[in-house]
Amino acid sequence: MNDKKPTIQGSSYDNGVMKRICPNCHKEKPLSDFGLRDMGNGNIRNQSWCKECRSKSNK
Repeated sequence: MNDKKPTIQGSSYDNGVMKRICPNCHKEKPLSDFGLRDMGNGNIRNQSWCKECRSKSNK
């Protein structure tokens, strides 16, 4: 059984959608534009950078 619960960090809500500012592109985006990451210590949290910025940095 997976009993890990994510820690979600957001900056605002817009019509019920939690948003966060990407520290790389500085755009406010819905949390769905960020992934989740297993921190290895039993905690799960959302990624800092948005998926688009992470994708660009991996090329």
